[in-house]
Amino acid sequence: MGRRDANQQVLQMTAVLAHRGPDGAGVFRAGPEAALGHARLAVVDLSEAGAQPMTSRDGRWTMVLNGEIFNYRELRKGMGRISWRSTTDTEVLLEACAAWGIEQALHRSIGMFAFALWDAREKELTLVRDRMGEKPLVYFEQGSTLAFASELKALRGFHDGRLDAAAVEVYLALGYIPAPLAIFRNVRKLSAGHRLRWKNGKSTVERWWFPERSRSVVERTPAGRIEQVRSLLGDAVRLRLQADVPLAVALSGGVDSSVVAAEAVNQNARLDAFTVIAEGDETDLPYASSMARRHGLAHEVVRLPAIAPARRVLQAVEHYDEPFADSSALCSLDLARTLAGRYKVILNGDGGDEAFAGYRSYTRIAMKQAIKTAAAVVGMVDGNGRTSVYVQSRALFRQHECSELMRSKVMNVHASGGALPRLLAADEYLRALPGGSALKRALWTDRHLHLANGLTHKTDMALGAYGLEGRAPFLDHRILEWTQALPSRDLVHGQERKILLRKAYRAELPQEIITRPKHGFGAPIGAWLDGPLREMVQDSLPCSLLDAALQKTARGQRQWTLLMFARWAAKWRATW
Repeated sequence: MGRRDANQQVLQMTAVLAHRGPDGAGVFRAGPEAALGHARLAVVDLSEAGAQPMTSRDGRWTMVLNGEIFNYRELRKGMGRISWRSTTDTEVLLEACAAWGIEQALHRSIGMFAFALWDAREKELTLVRDRMGEKPLVYFEQGSTLAFASELKALRGFHDGRLDAAAVEVYLALGYIPAPLAIFRNVRKLSAGHRLRWKNGKSTVERWWFPERSRSVVERTPAGRIEQVRSLLGDAVRLRLQADVPLAVALSGGVDSSVVAAEAVNQNARLDAFTVIAEGDETDLPYASSMARRHGLAHEVVRLPAIAPARRVLQAVEHYDEPFADSSALCSLDLARTLAGRYKVILNGDGGDEAFAGYRSYTRIAMKQAIKTAAAVVGMVDGNGRTSVYVQSRALFRQHECSELMRSKVMNVHASGGALPRLLAADEYLRALPGGSALKRALWTDRHLHLANGLTHKTDMALGAYGLEGRAPFLDHRILEWTQALPSRDLVHGQERKILLRKAYRAELPQEIITRPKHGFGAPIGAWLDGPLREMVQDSLPCSLLDAALQKTARGQRQWTLLMFARWAAKWRATW
């Protein structure tokens, strides 16, 4: 938008994103200085009728959509007599926006999506991102120019490769970069549950999803709540089984993926199931095999090929076009590479831990809260922890360390430090954090910070690199809103976690899965850094973009965070 070479730029951008959409590409010229482009991953209605960009029947609206509107069939039935040109969810969302307005169309939609909608009459562009950030949307804005894409690499023709100091500081603290920050100056991410309106060369950003206003009704009895959770999860899985291409379910041997598989079987969807064996670790295999046998699933063991760790790091920084320090991203990329060409849609259990309190840290939080509550009974103060304290207590590098790493390098870019506290204070979701127990506050924070910016980013980038789509029933907003209203005792009690979820599916999951402790999914970075990656570490650290002192003493995850930044910066030629 806002450039005379818009059409040519969009052609180049869609070519860069062909890995995400290998089934076709299209460009719509919206005016002399405006164009929309789309690289298609065909999942629903594989015919040319589903091609994008797509224009409404009245000619006013044109849309490009990344993702899925899972309840599109229900929405379509409620729109009366329309002469439909396709059976796609894109056309349903497009005509819903035209008929009901963007606001109503969004609130009635269940899905994962990022889309752009051009209003030819008003000469206005609207960008929208889904509630949980499952689909990415990055944009460059400078003067009267606006460019947007699913991945940062498509915007290389716009920014100058200069680092954003606040984004680097937050990356060092968290290991990822939350929206609205982006690693390069003049580039931003549209935050989950937000929309951007652009008209006459100016933009405004506003939130459209308000989970704190949810009035979810929770049954009073345990039996009633079990019925509710099964109904919600059953419908979430049902909606995500709709596709015109082969689907599979990732079966990790844990509770969450097993629940997804069980619900798919309940609805007579005989999906292929697969279990990934990485680094020769077969810990998950007996559990996954037991689940597959119990439900008669066709089960394949996928043994990821052995690839030198140094090569895997280089592949990761190529696909993840921002620095990203979650080592499980390497395993996710290996998985996607292995499955590419066999499936297009993968169901997974992402979000189960954040919805039903599955992480070990929640046990500690619940225990501390119990102690505080007991202290309050005898007149001692029950201090409510602040979001900023909770997040910073788990930071990889503390605020003063981030400042030390960056002090001499960013003197000329007006970095004042304290980027993470400022980000947390400005985040509308974190500011809207409801009252309640420390556990509930931690869950809210993790959902709207790490889940919406770290976990969803990891999965989407890995699968998108090889033309795959992930679907996570636990990320259905109806489930997240409902579980936020659950009593804490249904989530964590003593050393038990995911209490209600385990009770609800006790009869359908093998006992060994119900009682199994959580098992992580990541690379053995400690052994790598001291072994096969030692030469890469020596060549890469200290990174010249950061001060050297702390880099020389960093070990483990801190050293890995610095290494991924250094290799990413070298790949993308980042500068201050």
